[in-house]
Amino acid sequence: MTVTNDPRAGAETAGADASPRLEEFRQEVSELKVTGGAANPERLGMIAGVVLFVAAVILEIVAYSSSSSASDVRDQNDMIILALFGVVLALGAVALFVRYALTRWFRYWLVRLVFEDRQQTDRIVEALKDR
Repeated sequence: MTVTNDPRAGAETAGADASPRLEEFRQEVSELKVTGGAANPERLGMIAGVVLFVAAVILEIVAYSSSSSASDVRDQNDMIILALFGVVLALGAVALFVRYALTRWFRYWLVRLVFEDRQQTDRIVEALKDR
């Protein structure tokens, strides 16, 4: 018995014990032509969220240091506005990161659910055939 790791199938399966339905599922998944490489939008969105968050933190630090060294109240007010913009940017970056992280996680669980549902259907069909 040989064990194959097929990431498109979503689980380790025994090559000799693979059901025809499992092979059909693998074939259907490979025909979907889903990319998971460098053009993966979830990965790019997560990276963009992290980069925007780091930029927001740097903006906050700059605004704080500038406002504390300014002697004019108008300059301090300008830095407060800049700091508030940094807070809004940080919140947007976190929302972007969470959105793409959850999308990736939900896609994994959806494929896993479909795979397990098909396996359960195969077991039920086999049990009904044996009657």
